[in-house]
Amino acid sequence: MGPLYRSSTIRVIVNRKILHTTWYGTFLLEEGGSGLRVIRFIEAERDPSSIAADIRRTRAGELLDRERSIVGNDRVEAVTDGRLRSLLPDAELLEPGVVGGDLLKDRILPLELLREASELLFRESGGEDVRDANILSAVGALKDIDSSLNLLIERIREWLSRYNDENVTELLDDREFLGKLSKTAPEDDDTAAEGRILELPGDDVSGISALSRSALSLWESRDLLEGYLEREMESVAPNLSLVVGPLIGARLIHSAGGLTRLSRLPSSTVQVLGAEKMFFKFLKEGGKPPKHGVLFQHPWVHSLPSAKRGKMARSLAGAASIASRMDEGGGGDAAPLKIKLERRRDAILKMELPRKRPGGRQPPFREGWWADKGGGNRKRGKRRKGRSKRI
Repeated sequence: MGPLYRSSTIRVIVNRKILHTTWYGTFLLEEGGSGLRVIRFIEAERDPSSIAADIRRTRAGELLDRERSIVGNDRVEAVTDGRLRSLLPDAELLEPGVVGGDLLKDRILPLELLREASELLFRESGGEDVRDANILSAVGALKDIDSSLNLLIERIREWLSRYNDENVTELLDDREFLGKLSKTAPEDDDTAAEGRILELPGDDVSGISALSRSALSLWESRDLLEGYLEREMESVAPNLSLVVGPLIGARLIHSAGGLTRLSRLPSSTVQVLGAEKMFFKFLKEGGKPPKHGVLFQHPWVHSLPSAKRGKMARSLAGAASIASRMDEGGGGDAAPLKIKLERRRDAILKMELPRKRPGGRQPPFREGWWADKGGGNRKRGKRRKGRSKRI
């Protein structure tokens, strides 16, 4: 039998009892010196509707009847799902995947039951996950707002640059300054004559104020959408929100086409989601492949030197892939995964940057390299008879 643990950081306590739940049953395990063994097992009902009801309850964070009955009077020291802490508040929360599949595979029910239960849940949701669809629509609207806001600010900057220096146009990224521009005041008003401060004609003040009010309205709509996405992600994909943040998690779901599709993608694909144009350019023209896509917006990635960003993006993509599968399956807690990711970040920060070779990726020039290649000393064969030389 293979190793029961995927991480070497798990504390081994002799005779520690662990509560573990799957879609096909609930296990009470005991950890001894030789590994894990099953003490007690309660099988789920062999009915697709009952399995679908159990999945629905676990997604809502509720406890199952078999989880309450299997504990009994035993003292359980650890659980594999944060939902079980409502039953055992003092239990330790273990990392996802601590319990090996080899220990449980003999008790698994036919997968046909799980497929039928999934079809029932799919039909109950009206053929699609409504909350998942809401996230896709909200992220699409957020992208449209960002595009429109950038265009408006660029027009205002172009207008102001005709009368003022570039230092004034750089203030447009400040919402407070944009709010001052949106207020139109007559020339004899000393309270908000921002046009006179910028030395603009009266007609231009009215035009710039109109554009500024539109930009502020888009900015407020953007804030409302971001708040909506944060609330939706907490209910739809809480583990993904914990690992990479709600906004970046929502953009990953949008780039993948849904939470279900995201959970099926490998971490290498998750890493470059959002960089499709650069990836296909790399496939067509060659060069360097993209290191990151949407994940570049994460502060842990864009705050690092370029030589370390790929490592951090790869670690974030792996954690996001695991968290999305936990959210899609309706169970698990990504808190240990977040702690492990923070340790990985600290390790990357301590790494030394590789030394850059002069001239980019080419090795330094070395005098006499052609002598090692034997250049200029190639032996030519004799010319065949009857063949004249070229003039």
